[in-house]
Amino acid sequence: MSRRSRAAATAGFSLLEVAVVAALVGVVLALALTGWRGYSAQQRLRYGTAQVATDLRQAQERAKAERVVYTVTFVASSPNYTIARSGGGFLENATLPEGVTSTASVTVTFSAFGRPDAAHTITVQSSAGTGVVTVTELGGISYQ
Repeated sequence: MSRRSRAAATAGFSLLEVAVVAALVGVVLALALTGWRGYSAQQRLRYGTAQVATDLRQAQERAKAERVVYTVTFVASSPNYTIARSGGGFLENATLPEGVTSTASVTVTFSAFGRPDAAHTITVQSSAGTGVVTVTELGGISYQ
C-alpha cells in the first residue's frame, strides 16, 4: 500500500468524535435558549411597565387638553386594560406584551384638570418578576 492510500484510509472523523461534538453543540444551544427566554421575558416586562406609565400619562394629558374625565381600568390577572373618555367618544382597548398581566383590578380616574382621584400603584407581573407604576395624589407618574 502506498503512503498516499494509507493517509486517505485514516483521514476523517470517527463516529464517536461526531457524537461528542453533536452533544456539546446541543448543550450549548440549550444553555443559550434558556438564557434567551429569560432575557425575552425581562424585556417584555420592562416594555409592559413603560407602556402602562405612558398610557396613564396619555390619559392624563387628554383629560387636561379636552377638559373631561378619563379613566384607565386594569383587570386582575389580565393583559387587557381600557382607556376611556367620560361620556364616550374615546375608548382604547390596550394589551400588555405576551406573558405580562396586571396583578390587581385598579381604576385610575383623571379629572378634567389631570388630577388623579387618589394615589395608585399598578403592579404588572411576568415570569421574570414584577414592575410597578405609581401615580401620586398630585398626578406624578413614575415606574420601575
